[in-house]
Amino acid sequence: MKISFQIRKDETLPELLFCWRMNIEVAQETAVPDIFIPELFFDYIYIPKGEITSAGAALPQQTLKTLHTQRLDLILQMPLVLYGARFTLPFAELFWQKEMPANSFLAQDWLESPVLDLDSFTSQVVTAVTKQRTPKTIAPMFHPSLAETDWLAAYSPRHKRRLYKSVLGISQKELRAIQNVHQFLGQTCDFATGMPRIVEYVNADSFYDQPHLNNAFKKVTGLSPLAYFEANSFLQDNLMAASYNEHSGQEDTMRL
Repeated sequence: MKISFQIRKDETLPELLFCWRMNIEVAQETAVPDIFIPELFFDYIYIPKGEITSAGAALPQQTLKTLHTQRLDLILQMPLVLYGARFTLPFAELFWQKEMPANSFLAQDWLESPVLDLDSFTSQVVTAVTKQRTPKTIAPMFHPSLAETDWLAAYSPRHKRRLYKSVLGISQKELRAIQNVHQFLGQTCDFATGMPRIVEYVNADSFYDQPHLNNAFKKVTGLSPLAYFEANSFLQDNLMAASYNEHSGQEDTMRL
């Protein structure tokens, strides 16, 4: 098996973290299990070659993965070529559908011409999002630290719950739980190498002790930390490595 992963930055859209291309070459066709734990990113994925299956159904060729609150168990049908665009939380504040459902793959139609390479893919994504983006809120919901901005914090808990659900698809509590897991991963994985596997145990500030970490981690991912580090994660390992490296030296952006 040969895996290549490329990213391309584009400053046109502040909510676009990067675009990417992943190619998995194999000697013969094969299906491989892969896991994808919850993250605070929205991922648009284009599948020109191969197939990805989730919950027994093939994903649309063009799809938007919304925020998930549970682990995804995927099947990657190889050989596989994927293109994608990873968006930060502010993307949800500009998404053109009335509400953003959680735990969903939304069929999309962003590409108007054949994708020749990562540059042409990126250009079409930027064009499609620029044409459709529609503000849903009067101002940004979060600071770069992911703390609530003043106007959002001023609302009643009931109104804030409605905003979280309609804009992000998940609750504030779910957002915090996912963020705490990734704060732990950011402290315990060697993302600088591009292979984000654990290097040593670090007791993250978000957890009282190891049992607390294990319970919180399993509630979000369905796995213990050890089981997670032993599982296949071809797609997410590459995406997480690129994402965490984008935040290198900016630890405040990884906290609530």
